[in-house]
Amino acid sequence: MRRRFGSALGRGGLSLWATCASVALITGCSSETTSGVPPLLASSGATPPPVAVAPTIAPNLTPITFRPGPDFAPITPPPIQPDLPDPPSLRPAPNGEFNLLLSAPPNPAVIPPVGSAFVTITLRGLLAPGVIRSVEVQFFNISRGTDITGIFLPTAIEQFRNTLIGRGNSYDDRINGITLTNGFTFPADLAAYNTNVAAGERVLVIVVIRDSFGQALRLEARAQAT
Repeated sequence: MRRRFGSALGRGGLSLWATCASVALITGCSSETTSGVPPLLASSGATPPPVAVAPTIAPNLTPITFRPGPDFAPITPPPIQPDLPDPPSLRPAPNGEFNLLLSAPPNPAVIPPVGSAFVTITLRGLLAPGVIRSVEVQFFNISRGTDITGIFLPTAIEQFRNTLIGRGNSYDDRINGITLTNGFTFPADLAAYNTNVAAGERVLVIVVIRDSFGQALRLEARAQAT
């Protein structure tokens, strides 16, 4: 009986001792092992590797030149031109003609000079749809290079202008053109004519015709004095 109890006690005591030892081991680990094991991220005495630093970019001190902006200033369009009629013109020959004829009294050695010398302009087929506004007439002795307009009677030159001014818009003027049927004769003082024009010299007449729109036609004719 005593042997059995002892055996039982021996087995039970061993188990109890083992249990107590296990508890003691767990309790001891919680206090001793945590203080003796170094932390995972423990520092060492070695110099840490350098940390990469972004390079410093020096500022660009070069001045920036800006292009000038576009010029949006308003543009003034040219004035609208009216639909102008055709400028003055002379029909092509044979329907158009502008000629100069010089005539003087007979030779003074045979018949004493009486009256005037004459210069006649032949005009035919002049077109001026815009109506003639002004007429300018000049005579030149191109052999001498002189202006001889002053030797002709001023009233004759004025009458020639008035004959043409205002014409050009009638039905007949538009269809057939302006025509001086018998031409137009400019009388000149005989003494002044003989002084400024000699036989064989050439005379030039220039007629400038402008319409009411400022469009111009220049006509020229030459003749040789006899």
